Amino acid sequence: MNRTKAVMIAIALALGILLPYLSPYEALASEVLVFALFAVAYDLVLGYAGMLSFGQAAFFGIGAYTVGIVLLRLSSSVLIALLAGCVTASVAALLIGYACIRSRGIYFTMVTLAFAQMIYFIAFKWSSLTGGSDGLHGVPRPTVGSVDLASELNLYYFILVFVIIGISVIALVVNSPLGKALQAIRENRDRAESIGYNVNMFRLLAFVISGFFTGLAGGLFVLLQSFAPLSSLYWTTTGEAAVMTITGGMGTLVGPIIGAVLIILLRDIISAHTEMWNLFMGLMFMAVVLGFRGGIVGLLRDKLKLDI
Repeated sequence: MNRTKAVMIAIALALGILLPYLSPYEALASEVLVFALFAVAYDLVLGYAGMLSFGQAAFFGIGAYTVGIVLLRLSSSVLIALLAGCVTASVAALLIGYACIRSRGIYFTMVTLAFAQMIYFIAFKWSSLTGGSDGLHGVPRPTVGSVDLASELNLYYFILVFVIIGISVIALVVNSPLGKALQAIRENRDRAESIGYNVNMFRLLAFVISGFFTGLAGGLFVLLQSFAPLSSLYWTTTGEAAVMTITGGMGTLVGPIIGAVLIILLRDIISAHTEMWNLFMGLMFMAVVLGFRGGIVGLLRDKLKLDI
């Protein structure tokens, strides 16, 4: 690890610890963390494996609903509920990925979108389990040992621990032989196949790992909101993660985090002043895509010569 990256990690940890005191309110800081993890997990598929998936909302929502159902009906243990959410989301990613992974380009994107919408409509119709269009309300926040998660500040640091663990594991994956293989497949799939890579297996592994941590993000989101909204399964949820990843910089670990912080905080500030906040967010996204092809991280690399 070079000195620049070590300094940036130290700064990121310090900001993570101080964020609830710097943001307008603690719940907003927690939302930033949740979507930072979601965006980093999504970048494993998009930025490193080169797969534009619109199915990640399915894993986010499955993780959210699983955690909510477990806490409401099966167990009062937050850790068991989160584990169940991660496992359920990764199993769903395995099944959907196995059906989609052989497709290429826009065909892969459309098939993942179709599966995500199918799961959305199942949740919409299965109201006895999911609450239908109203979502799953009244999800409790049990204590974890002596930590009372009813406190927004305690919940923030609880989420922070899991986000650090999740991003650290994804960083290990990215810097492992698997991560290097994914990048080779992204750059030239046919050449990777010609030198012996099992392309479909590597892509499926990335899809499942991403699904696992996306499910974790969904579970943490339910703890934050105390309910699982049906919108968590809708394709626009994937769109939010894609915008964060592209704005911050694809194919980097820090880019999606920067994108999540920027998008969530700006959305909160702009929406407090106008109902047309989507227009301003869209214009900002277009400016980044057209002006800085590598996102904010690409800009920092080019202008400040930072190795990030």
